[in-house]
Amino acid sequence: MTSLHVLAHGVGSRGTLPLPLWQFAWAATAALVLSFVALAVLWKTPRLGPVAQGRPVPGTRAPVRILSWAGRAIGLLLFGLTLGAALFGADVPGESTNLAPVTIYVTVWVGVPFVAAFFGDVWRVVNPFRTIGLLFPEGDGTAPKHHWWASATLFGFLFVELVHPNGASPRVLGWAMVVYSALMIGGMARHGRQWLDSADGFGVLFSMLGALGIFSVDDTGQLRVRVPLSGLATVDARRGSSALILVVLGGTSFDGFSESPIFWDIAGRASGWEAAPALFIGLVIVILIASILYWVGARTTANVTGTDHEEAAELFAPSLIPIVFGYAVAHYVQLFVDQIQSFWFRLSNPYGNKNADGSNVRDFFGAADGQVDFFVIDADVVAWMQALAIVVGHVAGVLYAHDLAVSRFDHAKAARSQQTMLVVMVIYSVAGLWLLFSG
Repeated sequence: MTSLHVLAHGVGSRGTLPLPLWQFAWAATAALVLSFVALAVLWKTPRLGPVAQGRPVPGTRAPVRILSWAGRAIGLLLFGLTLGAALFGADVPGESTNLAPVTIYVTVWVGVPFVAAFFGDVWRVVNPFRTIGLLFPEGDGTAPKHHWWASATLFGFLFVELVHPNGASPRVLGWAMVVYSALMIGGMARHGRQWLDSADGFGVLFSMLGALGIFSVDDTGQLRVRVPLSGLATVDARRGSSALILVVLGGTSFDGFSESPIFWDIAGRASGWEAAPALFIGLVIVILIASILYWVGARTTANVTGTDHEEAAELFAPSLIPIVFGYAVAHYVQLFVDQIQSFWFRLSNPYGNKNADGSNVRDFFGAADGQVDFFVIDADVVAWMQALAIVVGHVAGVLYAHDLAVSRFDHAKAARSQQTMLVVMVIYSVAGLWLLFSG
């Protein structure tokens, strides 16, 4: 497996778990069922929604303003540096000396969700398109009021990551950045900054994951502290929101499945563009399976509560966000622990160019020749983190879905409405564990 391939596919762990898959699956199912029963008996009134706005932290407006502008500058600088490295830096097959792949696949795609899930929507501050958007008006209300554009942009990213045979090539990533930038800037030129709320797939996804965090910033620029998970009640759920989350959930699941021997036994042992059709079909099928399961649960919820099916699907979409985060930890924490170190090394020589004698053309921080320490965290500890993340993510999803249900419907109806969704959560959980064990 080449170093570039590792960046594009982060599944797997060198650690081992003392329990076989079937025992973990039973434990996960038991945890979900017991959580559901306990919630049905003890959790009869909403507790998360009412505290979603959090408590203000006095005296934080000035520090937040300073940090925001510093974050904007860093985000814009890193975006320009990454784009330059992708388009003009070294593009050697099998090598990851270029800054672009590790920045996109590790620092942004993996690192930002990890930080956001604990500390809030940090991406909104460093998002380069938010900074560029200051050149455009807020908008006149013509921007789409759905997330289908955002879903499409994230599917495009997953295609580059999981299907394209050279998805970790700096040149491929560079042109992908150009296309994405043109779409974002062109949309803002027509609709204003509101376009980003509809079409910026990364921004929408990271904002949703940031709702898990304990910090938020209100409209006055003041920092607020809130109960974990409560921020999910503030998620801007629109038409297409559930599709966006399911695209990411399915994509992460397929990332695991595509690394398993079972997939290649089915799809054959082709490589390069010959493997692309099987990878594309596999990606679409896994996303469809995840979507069908969720929509079956949403339809049952709608039938029990007397609501519209599509309305129920979008209403409970935020309950999938903890599951997406759990899957991200399970599939990418090992990649993050290892490769975030190389981000610093690559930053010293961002374009990755070498002299004739093999030495680095640049070494800004004296770290360009650094080596990844694969034993920063004990591998078995990482393996436990991966398995538990899936279980905890699903339990958190059940908890929030129940809290949302009791805030909208009477207690008995709320409990009944979530029974089928519980089965869906069990299937997701067992499938996630199977992918982790087989990846």
